[in-house]
Amino acid sequence: MSNKIRCIIVDDEPLARNVLVKYGEQIDQLEVVASCSNALEAFEHIQKGQIQLVFLDIKMPKLNGLELIESIKNPPLIVFTTAYRDFAVKAFELDAIDYLLKPISLTRFLKTISKVNKYLQGQQMDLNGMESETTRGEGTAASNQEFLYIKADRKVVKLDLACVHYLESLNDKVIIHLGDREVTTTQRISYLAEKLPKLYFVRIHRSYIVSLSHITAYNNIMVEVKGRELPIGRNYRSQALEALRR
Repeated sequence: MSNKIRCIIVDDEPLARNVLVKYGEQIDQLEVVASCSNALEAFEHIQKGQIQLVFLDIKMPKLNGLELIESIKNPPLIVFTTAYRDFAVKAFELDAIDYLLKPISLTRFLKTISKVNKYLQGQQMDLNGMESETTRGEGTAASNQEFLYIKADRKVVKLDLACVHYLESLNDKVIIHLGDREVTTTQRISYLAEKLPKLYFVRIHRSYIVSLSHITAYNNIMVEVKGRELPIGRNYRSQALEALRR
């Protein structure tokens, strides 16, 4: 069975599609299954299953990229490719893994593939329980829910959970925002989500976990923490709003 990431490229501009197809063909980990000129064609490929990644333009005739993703219950990983900055917030509300502005360089494309790889590897590790070594004393909060032990700066750091405002996944690291400082760890956000007490923390987005006690305002698409608005991803909205209304 192939270990390649099966992807499709969706753009109504032939030149833009060809650039991404050319990039994709240079990367061994990618299998470009289809190059689609519109969202309806992409929808058919996604419905067939086995598509793990979509490079998706936003402004297209009839059905735009945002509308396409909103119409799919469990979409694959999405990387939006567009000439417009205006849609970034909406894109990340839909749990996009990246947002590429045209013209897209090969270097920037490679960074996105690296991010996709790390996300998929993290999913597999979570499923296999391969990160369970921290339950031997380095990372579990099960024995004392007032604190969390994490790996940071080549040591194990003890964090007071009352001081944790939110966690932010950024590239290959997670930044833990505290009241007066930040701590950075290479442990995955999906792993940390399992260790944090769900009574006090909720995951609102692929990239964010927030402390319920530090939320100052919220609506259906965002929460406000430390004066910053954090998006609620579509795939996390139901559980996030349920936790917020407790």
